[in-house]
Amino acid sequence: MVDDRRVMTFLGLGPGQDFVLLALPKTASTSLERTLSPYATEVVSSPPSRKHLPARGFVHTVAHELADRGHPRESYELVTMFREPIAWLESWWRYRARDDSRQSTADLSFDDFARHYLADDPDAPVPRGRPAKFIHAQGAVAVDRVFSVDRPDVWSAWFAGRVGVPLEFERRNASAAERGGLTPATRAALEAHFAPEYDVWRRLADTGQWSGARGTRLAAQ
Repeated sequence: MVDDRRVMTFLGLGPGQDFVLLALPKTASTSLERTLSPYATEVVSSPPSRKHLPARGFVHTVAHELADRGHPRESYELVTMFREPIAWLESWWRYRARDDSRQSTADLSFDDFARHYLADDPDAPVPRGRPAKFIHAQGAVAVDRVFSVDRPDVWSAWFAGRVGVPLEFERRNASAAERGGLTPATRAALEAHFAPEYDVWRRLADTGQWSGARGTRLAAQ
């Protein structure tokens, strides 16, 4: 599983305004939490079984709990952020290249890091899981709206409109490591591996968001 996920609920904002944010790591999740948490009904960051919650876990646990509290699934939007797939993986490599990283990639090229990820190497400092799986449950996409992390003009305005106040989002946890290179073979392997992720990414290209995503079946992994 990819680590460092958060769930934030924003309920009681008004008719058609309620939403729940599933924070996929390496998609501005720290900045989102820092800015949005004062307005949230609930921020779930622990225990790990709740903090590390993808859409599947939400559907099977939190959604039922919210329904019991008077918030049926159709009364709010489930939203998340998304990054270009190879850039998402590179962000993990850069993040773990920090001197204080417990799983350092300082001596590992991005190409080597990517090949370890493709091999699902349990001994390598690579993330477990994938973005497409994070938003997937019961055979299809389980979130209602997906935002491109590269379009802050779109998602910052949407969040501000829902919360009802102007919002400023800071960029945090940025790594100073140089961008990594890939051999043509590794890049091609990643693009094939990330077929479901690129299915999502293409849907974000024009507007920076994908509304009505729930129920869509993605390209085969």
